[in-house]
Amino acid sequence: MIEDNFPVPEGFKTIDQTENHIANIGQGFYKRNDKGSLVMAFWIRPENSNSAGVAHGGMLMSVADYCLCSLAMDSKEDYAATVSFRGEFIAPAKTGSLLEIHPKIDKETKSLVFGQGQILCEDEVVFNFSGAVKKF
Repeated sequence: MIEDNFPVPEGFKTIDQTENHIANIGQGFYKRNDKGSLVMAFWIRPENSNSAGVAHGGMLMSVADYCLCSLAMDSKEDYAATVSFRGEFIAPAKTGSLLEIHPKIDKETKSLVFGQGQILCEDEVVFNFSGAVKKF
């Protein structure tokens, strides 16, 4: 299956996107389970890039936040909101590249989830993130 001329990455399944802010970034979010861990993927399109031809930092933050919240929710019917978020830009990710997002939960209480993760591009870390999410 090909979406917008970008192939579905091997081993991934397309996510049926329902979040407007993520759908506006672009279609073609994917997920897979990797040894019990969620891994998401996203192709960097020209509309996701800055004038230098690399992924815009705000877009990376949005994608990372979305993935952390998705991991915190038990089902699509649940709702989660970001309480805090921190990101570190490590390296650029070129337009046309595939991002892999690896979120991880560190601690969970009754209503809060604390997690972290990395975004990789061609096996190189381009962005580290951490945050807290409130479950409703």
